[in-house]
Amino acid sequence: MSVPEHESPAVESYVRLQVLGMHLRAHGFTIHHVAGGLVVRNMTSTARSRCGARGVSADTITCRPREEDEGRYWYFTSWRQPIAEAERITDALVMIKGYLGAPA
Repeated sequence: MSVPEHESPAVESYVRLQVLGMHLRAHGFTIHHVAGGLVVRNMTSTARSRCGARGVSADTITCRPREEDEGRYWYFTSWRQPIAEAERITDALVMIKGYLGAPA
C-alpha cells in the first residue's frame, strides 16, 4: 500500500492502526486508540505478575516507516521492537498473539 502524496505519515499510520485494530477485535482483543498508537489488551490472559497476581496482558502498538526496510510501514511494540510489516496483517496477529496470548 503506497502512501498518496496528499496524506501525511501520521494519517497513514492512523489508517493502518485502524485496520490492525479491526482484525485484533475480531480475534477477541480489546482495543483502544490513543494518540499515535493502539492499546491492545487480552482481558482473558492467564499471565502472572512477579507477585503471582493474574493480570491483563497489554501493549501499545505503533505504526511507522522502517528505514531498514526501505521506508515501508511496520507495526512496533511499545518497547520499539518490530512486529511485522503493516501489509502483513496475519503476521502481525500471530506475533501479537504470541506475546499477549490468544484471548479465550
